[in-house]
This record gives sequence, structure tokens and C-alpha cells, in this order.
Amino acid sequence: MRPKAVCLSSGGLDSTVAAAKAKDDGFEIHIFHVLYGQKAERREKRAVEEIGGALGAAEVRFVRTDLFCGLTPLTTAEAPIPSGDEVEIESPTSTPSTWVYCRNLVFGSMAAAYAEAMGAESIFVGFNAEEGRSYPDNRPEFVDRFNFLLEKSVASFSRPPKIVAPLVHLLKPDIVRLGSELGAPMELTWSCYREGDLHCGECEACQHRRFGFLEAGVVDPTEYR
Repeated sequence: MRPKAVCLSSGGLDSTVAAAKAKDDGFEIHIFHVLYGQKAERREKRAVEEIGGALGAAEVRFVRTDLFCGLTPLTTAEAPIPSGDEVEIESPTSTPSTWVYCRNLVFGSMAAAYAEAMGAESIFVGFNAEEGRSYPDNRPEFVDRFNFLLEKSVASFSRPPKIVAPLVHLLKPDIVRLGSELGAPMELTWSCYREGDLHCGECEACQHRRFGFLEAGVVDPTEYR
């Protein structure tokens, strides 16, 4: 019997490559996605369903929370999302306004609870060095401290699941190259912060995505507006 891994998925590039790595490592993968009122919720959900099918996931599970509604531009209908030159890509000097407060801590805890309940030994996440430049919850220190906390958080009869972040030291071009090597279904992923049928091409996530494919020398399968 294969070991189980919960793959925390946004429907985006990074978490999909991480899930493909879990599959390549021999895990039975269970995709876990949180609906939190994000503007791209409908499109992300569709991407997660398609990615789960392409990777042969044993399960695709959705959970919902309204905790973040109205707290960030990603979850506030009338709030603008920074675009174009408003976005700092190469050398960010601060955490952008698109930061969702303690999101990885909250989502990681939800995924950990599910992993403990189902006996999964690992929780694969797409944390990476590119986003670690701006977001503290993508850095190796966050992973290490979260795993330490997990050891104290599960029932005494359980083996604690462990956060696995295979991309934590990789920048976007490296992630694209790895995804290509693993055969990850990158063409199914949705990175854009906005809703729609096509990526906007201008928000922070889209700019990172375009840069990643360009610098990796891999054909970008994405259609942009």
C-alpha cells in the first residue's frame, strides 16, 4: 500500500508541481483546496478538479471558510488588485497588499487536521523561494517551525504528518523546469488573482508565471488577455 500525502493546492503552478513531485515520489495523493472567497474562486476550483484528474488523485477535497472575506484585495469585490508597474517582481521591498493574513498557517493547519484523520504522513505544499522574497510564510523557517509545532499537535497515538516543501529553495524558472521534467499538468493551472476565462497577464501572480516560463525556456501554455 502506498503512503498517503495531502497536497495543499491553490490550482496554481507551484502547488501543482509540488503535487506532481508527491506522485513521482510514490505517494497516493489527496488534493486539498480551500475556498475562502477569493476573486478567482470559480476558476481555481475548476483548475483543481482538472489537475486532480490529470494526476490521478485518490480524492479532491474542498473546504470553505469565510474568515478572510473583506480583509484583503483578493477577497474584497471593490478593492483593486495591483497590476503592471504597481507590482514589484525582482526585488520587492515590502509584502504586497495581496497578502492574505496568516493564510498558510491557517490552510496548513486545516490540511494537517485532515492528514492526521486519514493517516497521511506528508502534506505537500508549493512554498517557494520566489514568493519567499515577499511572503514570510513561504520560507524554510516557516516550514521548520510548523513541523515542530505539528509534533506537539496530534494525538499521542498518532504519527504526526509533516509539511514537505520540495520547491522551497526554487525560483519560478526552476519550478517550471521541474514541472516539465515531472510531466506536471501546468497547462491546467490557474495563477491569476482575477476571475475570467483567460489570465490577465498583469497581476503579480501572472507576472511571476510569465517570467518563469520565459526564463526557463519552456513554452508557456497560458493564454493571456
